[in-house]
Amino acid sequence: MTATARTLACAGVVACALTGTVAAAAPVLASAEARIAFSAPAVCEVTLILSVLGAADVEHRLETLEGSRTTPVDVQGADRVGEVRAIGRTQSLVVRPRGEPYTLRYRVTQPDDRPYRCPVWLPAVPADGRSRNMRLSVTVPAGASANGTMPSFAWTGTSGEATLGHLPAFVIVPFAAAGHQRPWDVSRVMDAAAVVTLVLASAMWLRRQKGRT
Repeated sequence: MTATARTLACAGVVACALTGTVAAAAPVLASAEARIAFSAPAVCEVTLILSVLGAADVEHRLETLEGSRTTPVDVQGADRVGEVRAIGRTQSLVVRPRGEPYTLRYRVTQPDDRPYRCPVWLPAVPADGRSRNMRLSVTVPAGASANGTMPSFAWTGTSGEATLGHLPAFVIVPFAAAGHQRPWDVSRVMDAAAVVTLVLASAMWLRRQKGRT
């Protein structure tokens, strides 16, 4: 092997080693546990336990609807980097974990016209999408029942559980007290939209067929 070839080979080895190091160091959301408790249709309290690997600082974003109110987030196991900032329709929070995991606790009150919706302080770090280490638990008030949630939960009484591959930015949990009519839920909206689309498509097809006769 010539000196030039040896030089190129060494350079290739170094480049591959560096590429592998960068890939290995890419931040990843290793696991998350979100405990969400609805005390009223427009009020939820959240305990979010996160394990992020390979990141010195982690930015989180929270959806903020017009008229919503969020209590100052309590951070444990990590240090705040600056203050919470408003960015568009979201709030931004940057923390520096002391280790892993760390915990965020907060309460959200939504406007009256957007009940059953609870946002999550979503870290700007992706999960690997395969491990399904994102666990969500949700509770609704005693005596209430829920259906048509997003995501779908397995329910035992007033408690629901879900395991996902990614952490959602929010959950929607329509519920109603015993003896009351259940609210218009996500699945019914999607079913109604599908029916309307089918009816419109059928009507257009029939009109075109009549035009050809």
